[in-house]
Order: sequence, then structure tokens, then C-alpha cells
Amino acid sequence: MADRTTRPFGKISRKYTFIILAVLSGIIGAIWVAIDTFTGSAIVLSSDGTTNEYVFAIQSMLIGIVVSLLFALVLWIPISKKPWEEFFHKLKSIKGQTTSSTQTTQKVIQIQQTITPTAKRRFSYLGQYIDPQYQGIKIPTKKMFLWLSLSGLFSGVNTFVYFILIKDMDLAVFLPAAQFVVVYLLIGDLVIDKTKPCAIEIQSIIMIVLGVILAAIDFTSGAFEWQSLLLVFLVLNVSAAIYVIFQKKVIETKDAKGRTLDSTNTRLWTLLFMTFITVVLSLPFMKQADWIVFRSTFGSALFPISLAMILVYIARILYVRALSMGKMAIVNSLSSVSVIVGIPIAIIGNFIWPDYFLLPTGEYAWAVWLLRGIGVILVFTGIVGLSMSEVKIIVLAKVKGGMEWDGEKIKSISGVEKVAAITGKYDLLIVLRLRTIGRGYQPIVEQLEKLPFIADIKSNTLLKEWNA
Repeated sequence: MADRTTRPFGKISRKYTFIILAVLSGIIGAIWVAIDTFTGSAIVLSSDGTTNEYVFAIQSMLIGIVVSLLFALVLWIPISKKPWEEFFHKLKSIKGQTTSSTQTTQKVIQIQQTITPTAKRRFSYLGQYIDPQYQGIKIPTKKMFLWLSLSGLFSGVNTFVYFILIKDMDLAVFLPAAQFVVVYLLIGDLVIDKTKPCAIEIQSIIMIVLGVILAAIDFTSGAFEWQSLLLVFLVLNVSAAIYVIFQKKVIETKDAKGRTLDSTNTRLWTLLFMTFITVVLSLPFMKQADWIVFRSTFGSALFPISLAMILVYIARILYVRALSMGKMAIVNSLSSVSVIVGIPIAIIGNFIWPDYFLLPTGEYAWAVWLLRGIGVILVFTGIVGLSMSEVKIIVLAKVKGGMEWDGEKIKSISGVEKVAAITGKYDLLIVLRLRTIGRGYQPIVEQLEKLPFIADIKSNTLLKEWNA
């Protein structure tokens, strides 16, 4: 039975934990965008009463990096005796006073772990309730730093464009438009796997594109421009897709001890690079009057920006955790629930602060809402359609007599999720996870058959799973 204590939701299976993490990241994402909309419209304003997007970007990044670091330190608070015992043992070992006692203690711990391998896991740090892998702030390896810096680079570009767009774009329009990243991730998967899109993928892409266009139409006001929509398609979503790809690279990279970087550290280090890039992109647009706005609004914007950045940090931790459990496109599909959540948030925001959360008005407002509703449904349905078409296949394989099998070679094949040695007629159990059964099954089987140690293959498609 799976160890439930290694998951933040103790009595929930891995499958549903993955869904909850992705969906929560989407819901929290919609809330932080709403907070940013309010802050930019009500507080960080130039002398003409319009949002100063460059001041807002720099304030958010500077406040965000400080708040995020403090939050990571709070998550590092010990909640058991184990961290303190390990610290004092290391301290004594360094001084050379109790080396033998330390070794004895380690042996006792190893014996206890051997005797009681199924003992209930106790969290050592507060942050392990969010991510069980969290062991405090860590220094990434050189390869991790490479992926983190590239991830931060494109995240910085994405963030810079984000602050420009939310100045004029309605919340109910921005959230559906931002989900177009799923299409780019799908295209990236197709290119990597060298396969052609199947019917359901083409249908989903058409639904998403059409839904975004319908959600963006607003002929009751001239506030929205088609140039902004192009900026969403060509810059915001492209940079977001590349960011996700490099984030996936980060969490797949292991250190010398075979450990991956936890989601909390992944977010913290990514934010460091992202802050640098966003500030660098914003500085050329800052004039003397803008620095006056920066100083005059900093105090008023401190609390809402801090709240938004904490929510961003939590959402990204949940997102990276989900990303470590499933495919990029599927995670983004589930987090697209923000498309639906954005509408009630915009309505509530308009009810409380009508001057800052603008909604379509006038004689044809009903038509705009109708188009937005249809657009949101199309986007959400198209994205979920991609995730619902995913299938899992169990492959049973025999190993040629007298040959050793290489698990790493099998796992390196795109689409292979798990490999296990079994007893009986077959020697290996290989689990494949595909977006559709016809999309990449044959190429994967062909790659498996080319392996010199594979003698025979039999496949079975999973119709339904029951999780403990």
C-alpha cells in the first residue's frame, strides 16, 4: 500500500492528490490576479489616474522576493525533536568530541528503520505539510541552477508582460486568454515525440482558440484592443510554456545523492531569477515621475502586494508538486479551473469595488456576457478534453535468457511512467501513460522492441482504476 504520510493530504490517493494540487493552484491563481487588478487600479497610479504598470512590476518583485524568503523561513520551523537532534549530533561530530556516539546513534536509527519500515512518518518541518520533501532552504546543483535560471528568464518575461496586460484587460478576459499556454505545451509534446496530432487534440485546440477569441470580444467599450490579445498569444503564453518546460527539467534533475529539488526551493530560486529579469525589463521605462510614484505608493501597496505574492508562492508550490506527478499539459488543464473561477470573482469584485472591477454595461452587455460564457465553456471543455483522453497501458515483457535488462534505457523512452521486475511468465511490467491510445503507443512499442534484451511484449489497456 502507498505511504499516505508522504502526501500533504494524508488519506487521499496519489491520483486525487495530483488533481487537488493542480486545481487549488488554479483557484489561488485567479484570486491573486484579482488582488493585482485591485492594487494596480486603486493604489499604484500615475498622476493621470492610470495604472503605472512598471512601478507596479518593480514593487511586486521587490516585495515578493522578501515576503517569499520570509515565508520559506517560516516553513523551515522545526515541529519535532529530530531536526534539533541531528543539528547537535553534527555539531558534536565537527568538534570531534562524540564521533563514535554519533556513529552509534546512526546505526541505531538504521536498525530501527530496518525493523519498522512501515512506521508512521512524522514531519520534521512545518513546510512538509505542503511538500513532504522540504528540508529547508537548499543550494541547487549546477545543472539545477541552469534550468532554474532559464526558467526564471522566461518567467520574468511572462511577468513583465502580465503587468502590462492587466492594466487594461478585464479579469474575465485575461484568465481564459492566459490558458492558451496548454496549446503550446501540446505542440511541444508533439514535436518532442515526433507524432501527428489526433482528432481530439485538433478539436481541443480549435475549441480553446475559438473560446479565447469569444471571451475577448467586448463591443460595449473600447478598453480592450486586439493588440493585447496578440501580446497574450505570442508573448505571454509562449514564455509561460517555455517556463513550464524548464520547471519540469528542474524537478527531474537529481543531485549526487539522487535527490530532486523540492517545490518550495524550486519556486524560491526561480523567483530570484524572475525578479532580476522583470526589474531589468522595467527599469528602462522608469522616469523621474515614476520613481516619485514608486515612493508615494509603496506603503499603501505593501499589504496587498505581500498578500498576492504569498498566494503566488503557495500556488506555485502546489503547481510544481502537481508537475512532479503528471504531464505538463494535464497539470495546466486542471489548473485551468481559474477560467471559471475568474467570472464570479470579477462579479464580486465589481459589487464591492465597481470602479476597479469593470464589467460590460449598456444595451448589449447581455450579448458580451453570453459570448464570454460560451468562450469560457469552450476553453475549459477543450482543455479538460485533452486530459480526459489520457490512457494508461500495462506492457508485460520477457527478457532474453542470459541478458541483463537496463531499467534506465526503458524509462528514458517518452511515455514510459514506471518499470518493475515481476515473477511469473513475464519478467518486466512497464506502465505507459499516453494522452490518447493512438497518439504514441505504436512508436513506444517499437522502441521497446528495439531494445536488445527484450524478447516478447504483451500490452493491456487499463479501463478503470480503483485507488486506495
